[in-house]
Amino acid sequence: MMRLPLFRPEALHQPLLLNRGRALTYSEMLYRASQLAKALPDAACCILRSEGLDHFIYGWLAALMRKQTLLLPPSRAAVAVEEIHRQYPDSYCLNAVQNDSIDVPQVASGWLDELTGEQDAVPHAPDTHLAAVVFTSGSTGQPEPNRKCWGDLVRGSRALQSRLGISSRSRILATVPAQHMYGLETSVLAPLLTGASVHAGSLFFPADIHQAIRDFDGPPVLISTPLHLRALLEAGLEWPPVQMILSATAPLDTDIAEAAEACFQAPVMEVFGCSEAGSFASRRTAREKDWRLYDSVSLRGESGRFYLEAGYLPSPVLLEDHLELTDSRHFRFLGRQQDMIKVAGKRISLAELNKRLLQVPGVRDGVFVWRALEGQRTQRLMALVVAPEIHPDSIRQELLALIDPVFLPRPLLKVDRLPRNLTGKLPRAALDAMLQELGR
Repeated sequence: MMRLPLFRPEALHQPLLLNRGRALTYSEMLYRASQLAKALPDAACCILRSEGLDHFIYGWLAALMRKQTLLLPPSRAAVAVEEIHRQYPDSYCLNAVQNDSIDVPQVASGWLDELTGEQDAVPHAPDTHLAAVVFTSGSTGQPEPNRKCWGDLVRGSRALQSRLGISSRSRILATVPAQHMYGLETSVLAPLLTGASVHAGSLFFPADIHQAIRDFDGPPVLISTPLHLRALLEAGLEWPPVQMILSATAPLDTDIAEAAEACFQAPVMEVFGCSEAGSFASRRTAREKDWRLYDSVSLRGESGRFYLEAGYLPSPVLLEDHLELTDSRHFRFLGRQQDMIKVAGKRISLAELNKRLLQVPGVRDGVFVWRALEGQRTQRLMALVVAPEIHPDSIRQELLALIDPVFLPRPLLKVDRLPRNLTGKLPRAALDAMLQELGR
């Protein structure tokens, strides 16, 4: 058994968290985390719900210092937290502030903001320690738990850092929540394990992100999603340059990638992964169609399915994706296995249909749904669309130039918004609830 540091010891006196113009060093952050660790109850697990990246990192380190397992809920909603507590009864919930709407034992960490002090003894954890249970988003059904040992997280994160060139000199600005695997890898593990600095604010609105980029003393790495990146481009702001843009959680359209590279004067990289394995491939979308595997991983095909293998994975991971290998190190993504549909003898993925729908001028958001309508046995395609200024007939007419007519949605329903989570995904339960409200 090896013991691995919880962050890079050489970074102790370097800035970690940047917020409101003030930089908090790793040593100052460690002091706050160590004080929080003393206040945590004796329990096997900590449900980490804290908003704000600063309090997330305090909680992450404090729980690991206490040899607890972090439970990362698929959302911060009370129902999600309470469901996880039922599954892991020897747990409590860690919030920045007490939340009376959550019926779970809680600890608040807001008092840490007033603490000043430093600590130089970097804590370690056994590489076999069950550091976290990361839950899937629920976009394909019930959120599923994925167990992550500390050594596996460290080695997997290093593969991402090596591919993207993230180092102690990097500055990171994330617009995605840390409790999902993509956000955890890029906004928590990447800075802690390299000594990079990261913006601590909860960033969503374009104006706030614009200011946050200027808060750094150099161009940062912007961590985003396709939907959010599109919103930034449409905000009408003159953006300062960044070092690199990183995108994940859904396929990124080539046109959006090209526009973002021109607007932000930086390469746009996509990473490909899943909650079960983390990220394992990348591409520069504006220039490449194929995904390139990280150096430390490999793909094995078997009966049309693919298994991901890596030294940091306890066992091969069966991917729920339809892939095409172009050589031993590159592949193309053809859609998720459960997203492939067949209509009138023709096949297509829902991901491809969603991509085409978002290309229709005036469509701000939209999703294709494949299911049986109420009272019917056969499945059919329907679509929910956010497009305040366009009539549904006009959307269908535009779609005729983009997809085969057999895939036109019937019905096509306009809605005010889609129930996306903070990573831009559509949890199936939330989508089902919306369809029920619409009488579908």
